[in-house]
Amino acid sequence: MDLRGFKMLRDLLLPTQALVRLELRTLFRSWLVRLWLAAAIVLSFLTVLTGWSFLTQPVMLASLVFPFLVFPWFVVVIILGTSAVSSGQLEAAADGILSRPITRLEYLGAAWLARAIAVLLVFIVAVIPAALITGLADRPVKADPVTTYGAIVGLGTVVLVLLGILSLGFLMGVLLRNAWLALLVVLFVWYPINGVLTTFRLAELSPISLNQALPTVFRKSWSTPASSDQVNPLDVAILQQQADEFLRVFSGRPQRPERRPEFFQHDLEYKDIRPGWVALSYTLPVVVFFGLSYLCFWYRDL
Repeated sequence: MDLRGFKMLRDLLLPTQALVRLELRTLFRSWLVRLWLAAAIVLSFLTVLTGWSFLTQPVMLASLVFPFLVFPWFVVVIILGTSAVSSGQLEAAADGILSRPITRLEYLGAAWLARAIAVLLVFIVAVIPAALITGLADRPVKADPVTTYGAIVGLGTVVLVLLGILSLGFLMGVLLRNAWLALLVVLFVWYPINGVLTTFRLAELSPISLNQALPTVFRKSWSTPASSDQVNPLDVAILQQQADEFLRVFSGRPQRPERRPEFFQHDLEYKDIRPGWVALSYTLPVVVFFGLSYLCFWYRDL
């Protein structure tokens, strides 16, 4: 592509760039985003302090992203999505500030992109420094390293989930055209569905189950060990459980009361998780939700 092609592409993107810059300035001047950023940093700092001496690095990383996937920052992301197309300042800019009319796609794309950038900036500022501190420091915990592949896939999947949650709120905001009504609908519909998905340990669909599976994902490597003689500790644990159950039935011993695992102690359930399928299952909703938002917006001829 020659210089003329680059110039044409830049001219085509100018309206979207102008709207994105305007909306980002508006977002970071709002008290919602400012308080969210400050609270997210404080909560990450408290998570590091409380788990410094006993949380291994994979569990520490999963704990740091817990507020974004489960609660409370899940609600803030939805609020940003539902309020996107009801921004009066953005509509005024679309009508009067730009030098030429913009298309529906440019308008919606700018509104979504600005909020996606804001969400990712808050996530990066709140989580990445805390993760680096706990990963590089000499903490009094057992060795349980996070692989480079696991960190990239795990954190990348969390980013996709955040974009999916934002896109869901964006779609509801376009459909209902009322930010608070859209928020209530998402909360009262999505949380029960998410609870059912979590019951069946569907990390490909449920952010709560994904959060439980993240320690397992963080431990994964680029490829499986080449040596077939290496024993998987998870397989040993399963065999031990089966042997204990057989001996208990054979000897007539009473069954020991089952101890419920902690939130992040589900490695056996997620030992066969495929990060590629998980990432794909969260990428498709982003495309589908935004596509439906555009179709609804175009149909109403706003």
